[in-house]
Amino acid sequence: MRRILLLILFVGCLRVAAQSAPARIAVPKQGAGSEDPLAMGKNAMQHGSFEQARSFFADFVKDNPESTEAWVLLGRCEIELKDFDAAIADLQRVVVAVPSQWAAHNYLALAYAKKNDWADFDKERALIKDARDKNLAGVDKDHGDVVDLLTVKGEEYEVRYFYKLFGSHNVRYVFLHFGKDGKVDHWIEIESLDVDQAMFAENHPKEAAAGKRVYSMDSMTMTPSGFPNQALFKFYEGEPTYETLRADAIKALGGEAKVSAAMTPGAKK
Repeated sequence: MRRILLLILFVGCLRVAAQSAPARIAVPKQGAGSEDPLAMGKNAMQHGSFEQARSFFADFVKDNPESTEAWVLLGRCEIELKDFDAAIADLQRVVVAVPSQWAAHNYLALAYAKKNDWADFDKERALIKDARDKNLAGVDKDHGDVVDLLTVKGEEYEVRYFYKLFGSHNVRYVFLHFGKDGKVDHWIEIESLDVDQAMFAENHPKEAAAGKRVYSMDSMTMTPSGFPNQALFKFYEGEPTYETLRADAIKALGGEAKVSAAMTPGAKK
C-alpha cells in the first residue's frame, strides 16, 4: 500500500512526447518539385511512401556511393519495409566507412532487434552507450532512441530507450502505443523511482553505493478523466537486459503477466 500511495505523487509526470506521432518518420521537409533524388526520397519518407523513397535513395547511391546520409536513409526505408537483411548490409557499409555515424548504429540495432539477433543488438547498443559515456562528438545523450518496434496481439508498440533516466519517474525504457489520433493512449515503462531507490539503498547499501538501481515495470492507460490507470507488474534489482524486459513487456501487453498492484490516480474514494 505504501508503494501505491507514493507512486500517486509521480503519476502524470511521464509524457515522453505522448502528444506526438511515432518518431519513425522524422525527416527534413522537402519541396515536392525538387528533381534531386535525395530530396525526393526524403519527401516520400515524410509522406510514408517508403517503397518510393527506397527507389529514390537506391538511385542516388548509384551515382553518389560516398553519401553516408543516403545509405542511412536507404537503411531506414528498408527497416520500414521489413527488409532487414538489406538494411543491415547498407547500414554496415556506413559504419565501416564512418564508425562515428551514430544514426547508422541506432538503426542497425533496430534492424537486429527485428531479427531477434540479440548478440549484435547488444553490441551496437554497447557502442552507442560507450560513445555517450565518453562524451564523443555527434552522439545524442538527451533524447530517446527508438530501439524496437513490437506487434502484440495485433497492436503496434514503439520502444524507446533513454540514456539519461527520463522525467520524474526516472524512466529507462518505455513501450508506447499510439491511438488513432496519433497520441499515446497506453504505455509500459521501466522506471527507477527515487523513493524505491532509497528503500533499495537501505536494504542493499553496497550495491546502491556502486551505482546499482532498482527498477520496476509499470503499465499506464489513459482514461477519459485525463488520469492514467496504473498497474505495477514487478521489480528488478539492477538493470535487466533489454531482452529480459522485452519478454516481460510482451507478456504484460498480451495480458499474460500478473499485476502486483493497481490504482487510478485522481479517482474518487
